[in-house]
Amino acid sequence: MLTGVALSAAMTAVAVVAAMLQWWWLLTLAAMVLLSGAFLFALDADRRVRSLPTWATELARRTVASHKPPKPPKPPAPVVVAAPATEQDVLGAVRVLQAQYIGRLDRLQTSIEHELELLRAHSAERDERGEATTDANVP
Repeated sequence: MLTGVALSAAMTAVAVVAAMLQWWWLLTLAAMVLLSGAFLFALDADRRVRSLPTWATELARRTVASHKPPKPPKPPAPVVVAAPATEQDVLGAVRVLQAQYIGRLDRLQTSIEHELELLRAHSAERDERGEATTDANVP
């Protein structure tokens, strides 16, 4: 297939060059080679399509001849039902969620306090240099 594509590209290039140089005999030869290649490709495709039903029939016959009965399905695994949740389970889950939430709030508060300290230090530094601290100057 790749060879056919390369040959077609080469013949097309030859035909274009021949047309530019007005070598009509070479242009005709290149066009004939391209058309012959397309015709041979069509014949080969037709032959393959026609031979497909016999190949498929032979494959079906061999498959039916070597067919084994299916194995019986395995019995389904027993279903395990978990015990119902008790009050202690629910209370434990709520406490875990509460601890996670409080931990996140603590981290948030710490980061906010840290940023506030940085902002105050920056403002104090600007005051020492004598720069005006207005709302427009605060980053």
